[in-house]
Amino acid sequence: MKKITLLRRNKPKEILSIVRHEERKHILKSKLQKYHAYDIKEAMLAMNEEERKRLYQYIDPLKVSKVFGHLQDDKAVDYLRELEKSYAAQILERMEPDDAVDILQELKQDEAVDYLALIEETRREHLRKLSKYKNLTAGGEMTPSYIAFAPEMDVKEAMKVLVEKAEEAEMIDTLFVVDDNNRLLGTLDMRELIVARHPKRIEELMNKDFYAVHVEDGIAEVVRDIQKYDTLAMPVLGENQTLEGIITMYDAMDIIEETAHGDFAKLAGIPTEDDAHESAQRSAKSRFPWLALLLVLNLIITSLLATFEETIAAITALVLFQPLIFAMAGNIGTQSLAVTILRISRETLQTRRTVAKHLVQEASIGAVNGLLLGALSFLTAWGFLTLSPMGIVGEGVVTALDIGLVVGLSVFISLFVSAFLASLIPVVLTAMKVDPAVASGPFITTLNDITALVVYFGLATAMVFALL
Repeated sequence: MKKITLLRRNKPKEILSIVRHEERKHILKSKLQKYHAYDIKEAMLAMNEEERKRLYQYIDPLKVSKVFGHLQDDKAVDYLRELEKSYAAQILERMEPDDAVDILQELKQDEAVDYLALIEETRREHLRKLSKYKNLTAGGEMTPSYIAFAPEMDVKEAMKVLVEKAEEAEMIDTLFVVDDNNRLLGTLDMRELIVARHPKRIEELMNKDFYAVHVEDGIAEVVRDIQKYDTLAMPVLGENQTLEGIITMYDAMDIIEETAHGDFAKLAGIPTEDDAHESAQRSAKSRFPWLALLLVLNLIITSLLATFEETIAAITALVLFQPLIFAMAGNIGTQSLAVTILRISRETLQTRRTVAKHLVQEASIGAVNGLLLGALSFLTAWGFLTLSPMGIVGEGVVTALDIGLVVGLSVFISLFVSAFLASLIPVVLTAMKVDPAVASGPFITTLNDITALVVYFGLATAMVFALL
């Protein structure tokens, strides 16, 4: 069978070219309307303000609102400020309510009030209702755009309601059943509604065994529940079991991506707002404070290293194996850190017993790997210095075997200690209500380097005093 090769188009680049070079207005409008909002968003990131304003003229406000829904909140605020307030209010009014609230919360208070004053009253009340909930809670991330039925409604009447409200709802795959006080009674799969026939009533079709979350529940917990229960739309309840909104599977995917982006940024030791489309100058400016902090941390290592000056001067061959020990301690520390943060995020380290078991397990892994790699490092150092003796080693005062033993033992101890510390620190930070991701990347690496340095040169110094 002949293989079909699909031509991959660079749509953002096409959009950029159209905006910059197409002079025929009707052609420009026709072409732009065919592109997906995400591709337009990607193209906008590469445009200047003048080009973005030209773009807005040829796509309708609803499409622009979808484009803004794909933007990071801080970037959306920057672009919103480029627009006339009346037009910007139209964009906010047409956006999904949860996305619009995220942007409004990024604005200064007086700016947000000005925009809200220009938004239609019903939508304005929706936005105000959502904005009262804290960030990173179910209430702060939910959308009130759902379709609900009364239990006594028959399927024919329900289908009419579905058709009328489908365009306004964020998702119609999962429908909801509420009483006169808007208390959630059950859920309904759209497929069941479609295949059902009059005179069946909604209460006969609805699923009473549903799972829901509370408006104050943490969003990380909600996302895990969406994954566990494999639901397309998680109902969010307020007091008295009233249905306040829903969080869709797509919202959960966005939250997972944003969380991963933040964790990767912390792992790399860069600001979370650092963007691939930012200028080199702006990115350099935002990263500088982190790099300066890491410089200070590394000065600690330099100061410690200076205290072993006499040992290094006596046995210069020690310097050859310093990078090896630092690298291996850093690698196993990063592995233990990643496993620990993953288990914390999955809430599998909730009791003292599970924490103790985890610490013992990671320390054991560090000990086993340390033993194996320590033996290998001993053979490597001993073999290298035997074949290529240098300095005091060549003169026979300190033998290749002596240095090999120091290197091997240092690797064993450093890997054991690094694995233990990298698994302990996130647990301690979590207990202190601090984000464990702040222990990631450069910080834990610096701590591992200090540990490895003290162990390696401490053992070497003890050897020097014993042999010289």
